[in-house]
Amino acid sequence: MINVHGQIESLKRIRATLDQEGITRFNSVSDINNFLKNYAFEKEETLFNTERQFDLELETLEIKALNLQKDYEAIKTKVEANLNTRISHLKSKSKGLSKPAKNAVRELLNWYQQQILLGYTFILEKSVKHVIRHKTNPYQKRLDSILKKVDEYKANRQNFISERCESKFLELEHAKAVTTDLYPIIAGAIGEQKVAKELEKLPGSYVLIHDFSLAFDSPLYNKRENDRIFSIQIDHLLVTKAGIFIIETKNWSKKSMEQNDLRSPVKQIQRANFALYVLLNGSKTSLSGVLKRHHWGQRALTIRNIVVMVHHRPRVKFKYVTIKTLKELNGYINHLEPLFDDDEVKCIGEYLINIKN
Repeated sequence: MINVHGQIESLKRIRATLDQEGITRFNSVSDINNFLKNYAFEKEETLFNTERQFDLELETLEIKALNLQKDYEAIKTKVEANLNTRISHLKSKSKGLSKPAKNAVRELLNWYQQQILLGYTFILEKSVKHVIRHKTNPYQKRLDSILKKVDEYKANRQNFISERCESKFLELEHAKAVTTDLYPIIAGAIGEQKVAKELEKLPGSYVLIHDFSLAFDSPLYNKRENDRIFSIQIDHLLVTKAGIFIIETKNWSKKSMEQNDLRSPVKQIQRANFALYVLLNGSKTSLSGVLKRHHWGQRALTIRNIVVMVHHRPRVKFKYVTIKTLKELNGYINHLEPLFDDDEVKCIGEYLINIKN
């Protein structure tokens, strides 16, 4: 089974940019693509959900107001009934005192008591509205507050919904702007993911390193190209029995391939090949004792260059670089004659993993 190390470089760049912009909703390139595809629908859904939530709140307030109205009416009726019962009782008692007494003293006492009852009854009758208002005041206040809120909701429905949607819309627009700017990198990540998944289908204990990058303390000088190489970055570095493969991925359309302003993947991979060849086959490398000695002499570490075009590839051929489509990639690697055994593949892979930045 193939041993995979590292993470695709473009994915790391995407994640770093999203983190920097405070966007945490995406866990994969697929999430980003789905977001961009469904952006308009998500805005509509946000508006719809906000409207529905607002209407539910309004309905809840109206139900609460209705219940408070019922409570208010019930308390008012109860207080009013109690007062009327009490007044009726006082009047009945007062009427009873009007009957002739057995003696003058008792009749005088009854008269004074009757006057007190009549006075109390008069006060109660005049205070009915005040007492009812006092007893029902807490309910009335709560009811008025809810009714005022209901009126505000109805009068300012559109403004309230717009305010609630604003922050979500700004968040969506920010995410769209950032991911749209990232789309060239996203397209590259999609291509690299496809290549990675294809390479992981290879049989054998091969070593696959994603985003192999290396900086040199002293730049390497390529005399033929008059180029000083300070660092290299390789999309996928694959170690198999057939050798070491530098694999660059391009998820380009036919139109993109015709543009002169895009960096040549052929030159890019040749540059990486030169640096890696010097590094691995130099006298100072610790790999010199890893390869089993041939009776003709010291063996070299073979490095092959592949540019994988995910969709389309040019018909022309290039020196030292093989151009393959995604479908052709594994077949090409598998048909090559083995140069290393399993132990050598393992040691080379471990060495490359240890020296990468």
